[in-house]
Amino acid sequence: MTELAKLSLDELLSLQHRAAAEVVARQSAEKEKAKQEILALANKYGIEIKFVGGNTSAPKAAKTKRGSVAAKYRHPQDSSLTWTGRGRSPVWVAEWKTKHGSLAGITI
Repeated sequence: MTELAKLSLDELLSLQHRAAAEVVARQSAEKEKAKQEILALANKYGIEIKFVGGNTSAPKAAKTKRGSVAAKYRHPQDSSLTWTGRGRSPVWVAEWKTKHGSLAGITI
């Protein structure tokens, strides 16, 4: 390790990048070698393999699109003011709660 101490910062960074690239290249070569060995064994025993490679983890579930949530509360004088009851309450809801003590009068 004493040889590394003699290198400049630029030389060390270059060495780091070259080493990282070599690791990636060798990993790819090892995977390809393993893939070829698997295919050779499958052929030897008459097993049909349509695809070898890619991600070996379980497939991810498809994301479902969430629909909008129906309003739970509506302002009694202005029907355009609504709130689902989720998240931070609007100013008009906070004012209603301060004045009336509960949300009972604005529930849909």
